[in-house]
Amino acid sequence: MDVQAAAISLQDSNFVIVLIGMDIVTNSGEGDMAIDTLQPKFGNAPVILMAQREDGSPVYYGDQNLVKALRDLPVDEMPWKSYSI
Repeated sequence: MDVQAAAISLQDSNFVIVLIGMDIVTNSGEGDMAIDTLQPKFGNAPVILMAQREDGSPVYYGDQNLVKALRDLPVDEMPWKSYSI
């Protein structure tokens, strides 16, 4: 399975943002399970899930401190890559 993800270093934290469906980001149970599944695939780095609304604006799920730090980072400037997991 391939996922689109961006490895980020921000405010002395290294973490991964994974692009995922809105249905998972808006359901805390599904979001937590997705993070638990994905985190080992990325060397146990913290994982933040991201979906996009129809207008392209991001919706994040995960550690709230990291989510707050992402507010000012434009999505199109993130280093997106395809990862095979």
